This record gives sequence, C-alpha cells and structure tokens, in this order.
Amino acid sequence: MKKLLDLKFLFTAVAVLEFFYFAAAMLPPSLIPLATGWNLGPDGHWIAKLIGLSLGTMGYFAWIFRKKPHLGVARGLAFYQLASATMDWLMWWLLEAEGIFQTRLAKTTVVVAIASHYFLGVLLIFAIKKAEKNG
Repeated sequence: MKKLLDLKFLFTAVAVLEFFYFAAAMLPPSLIPLATGWNLGPDGHWIAKLIGLSLGTMGYFAWIFRKKPHLGVARGLAFYQLASATMDWLMWWLLEAEGIFQTRLAKTTVVVAIASHYFLGVLLIFAIKKAEKNG
C-alpha cells in the first residue's frame, strides 16, 4: 500500500498509461479498430490523433517529474484522471446508440479506461494529501 501512495510511483504509472493511449491514438486509422475496437469515422480519427498528442504530452510531463514530483503537477494529473474517467462513461452512455462501442473489445477498453483512471485519480489524491501532511 505504501508504494501505491508514493507520488514517484504514481507519476511513473501515469506516464506509462498515457504513453499507451498515445501509441494507440497514433496508429494508422485502419489499425485503431483492431487495437481498440472503436468504430471511428474520419473526424473521430482526427480527434483521436489530437487527443493522443495531448495524452502523450501529459505522459511526458509525468515522466519528467517522476523523480521529483511537484504537487501542482500531481493535482493536475489527479484532476485529469478523474475527469477522464467521468468523460469516458458519459461518452459511452451518450454514444452507445451511435455504434462506437459496439464490439466486445471496445466495451472492455472503455471499462478498463474508466477503472484505471478513477483508480489512479483517487490514489493521486491520497498521495497528495499524504505529501502535504508530511511537508
């Protein structure tokens, strides 16, 4: 449990997770459905690339601060993790009828994303509180 509340560990975990999202988003459009199960149109592929770059950038910042975590960056990462998980289930609910998440792989991807983002977000909040308490 001690390791799970270590900001150095959590920054590394966020960096690795976001790198995988970046890598998935940067796949050629023909491979994204095979890797994620998402059924995206041309606009969806363009948006996935833009979001992928943002996630790659966030992962990079988590990576460069992993050895000496900054509480302001940790707060931003925690906010993103919780907001991302919330947006994932909201979009799943809103777009399910559009067929974007119709495959088992797509549903699994979304469930894993929601769980992992909420889990990391909550751990980051607890780790931030612990770091603030320890000064």
